[in-house]
Amino acid sequence: MFLKPTSVTYISNGFRSTGKDKHFGIDFAQNGINAIRACADGKVTKSYFSTSYGECIMILHNISGQEYETVYAHLKSGSRKVKVGEYVKKGQVIGIMGNTGDSTGQHLHFELHIGRWNNNKTNAVNPLPYFESDTEAIPSSNNEYIVKKGDTLYEISRKYKTTIKVLAAYNQIANPNLIKVGQKIKIPSTQAVYYVVKKGDTVSQIAKTFHTSVSKIEKWNQLKDVNKIYPGQKLRVG
Repeated sequence: MFLKPTSVTYISNGFRSTGKDKHFGIDFAQNGINAIRACADGKVTKSYFSTSYGECIMILHNISGQEYETVYAHLKSGSRKVKVGEYVKKGQVIGIMGNTGDSTGQHLHFELHIGRWNNNKTNAVNPLPYFESDTEAIPSSNNEYIVKKGDTLYEISRKYKTTIKVLAAYNQIANPNLIKVGQKIKIPSTQAVYYVVKKGDTVSQIAKTFHTSVSKIEKWNQLKDVNKIYPGQKLRVG
């Protein structure tokens, strides 16, 4: 339903609506220049600076008669590209990931609300199950690529709509910067399979269900600790 607001895949802080350490959104974290995009068509309701959210944009969406409001916080200073009242298109760049406001380290704090945003965050939901699939099928019978002069693993990963980390792990490549002409690169399945974590799930149980391994799930999802997954988290399992 919603486009992910960034191409960054690492989530440094998940959604928690209960407990002492509540967090009504998810944090995508990565250094460098990372564009932030509107998740769906909508109207900008806020584009401002606050001591908590820092440089922040909020967008109101109407999808099949249901209102949603998305929040994009801690943007880079001076990077906000839209103003209140403007209409934006899905995928439109609205800012750059930053470290403004009440923030430790560069990241995007993203919130999804079914209904309007409010100070108590009563309409906030975990955004992960609402994101569109990260990958698309590639019509090709090939599951192997032979490296040509000038190729890089980055270019190959883009060609097959995957990531450097997935290709490196799949082919046991220790240094992604060192590939050779003529080297055969195995391409994983072009149709990724995802699973939304339920209460009580463990990575080992999920791996067994989908006939894969804990290590693959760990690498595909860049998990820092396989023992720390949470209900509503979307994991690639194949």
